[in-house]
Amino acid sequence: MLKSEFPRLVFVGSGYSYLQEWLPHVAQHAVRTAQVDLVGLGRMVLSYPDLPADVLAGRELRRKAICRTFSDCTSGPRLGLVSGCYPLDAFYAEHPDAQRLRERKAALV
Repeated sequence: MLKSEFPRLVFVGSGYSYLQEWLPHVAQHAVRTAQVDLVGLGRMVLSYPDLPADVLAGRELRRKAICRTFSDCTSGPRLGLVSGCYPLDAFYAEHPDAQRLRERKAALV
């Protein structure tokens, strides 16, 4: 394990959004077992910015807000559009770039 080999380095775990509902449990385990010092949340906070607060408060997760890794949040910027959770966030679903993203993705197929 890297952390045990380099204890003075700060390790940030990443890729947790792919774990969806299990993210809090796996992240907690990684920190408790000293595999990482911090848990980085990327695309998950685009679809569910209150996830950390809900977890820390012991609230039930809002399943409809959990990132399902559709990747529109990363496809948009690669196509010159804004980043956001187009499938799960009403703001981005109604944003002019949502239609542009659908058109650009269809053209790539």
